Amino acid sequence: MRGVLVTFEGIEGSGKSTQLLRLSERLRRLGVSHIVTKEPGGTALGAEIRRLLLTRHASGEAWAPEAELLLFYADRAQHLKAVIRPALEAGQVVLVDRFEDSTRAYQGASGVGEDALNHLRDLVLQRLRPHLTVLLDLEPEQGLSRAGSRNEALPGFQETRFDEAALDFHRRVRQRFLQIAKDEPQRVSVVPAKEDPALVEAGVWRAVSPLLRSSGIEVD
Repeated sequence: MRGVLVTFEGIEGSGKSTQLLRLSERLRRLGVSHIVTKEPGGTALGAEIRRLLLTRHASGEAWAPEAELLLFYADRAQHLKAVIRPALEAGQVVLVDRFEDSTRAYQGASGVGEDALNHLRDLVLQRLRPHLTVLLDLEPEQGLSRAGSRNEALPGFQETRFDEAALDFHRRVRQRFLQIAKDEPQRVSVVPAKEDPALVEAGVWRAVSPLLRSSGIEVD
């Protein structure tokens, strides 16, 4: 595939969606062909899966971790076929708000074993991996505070089940993200996310721009 796949990861409130959009705007100004997408919900069918996954059902019934895992991978399989792979084959830069590492962090923190995670990764992604993952790292206490302020500022915004999860769960998620970064330092770039957004943006660009240059994309 001729394109470049860059994924953004982080706990709730880490600012990954904001930073992804800032990077998109920079690429637009530079004339770099790219798309912005997300998981779950990057396709029309995926949007239905997102609703099932992120909102609490009126019955109060909770997803079993394994059922939740399969839904996330159903969304990812559709997303890869309909959006990501065609864009990469067309030579575009693809920016994704959450991808494989979020599944490993969140569903792993929910108790899903590594064997199941590895099996589904290999089945759905096959050999595809992000060229770069930007991990926006933040203390869970600060991230949840930011997420709460964001939710209050947006009329009609509904918290997801993950926003409402216990602090200890978010701590486990963060540690799993950091372990992934430790295990794959060539792929994952950790950018501290507690600073002013402009400083975080600069850190993101320091991580992304060498990859674009090495791929033959003019960014100077």
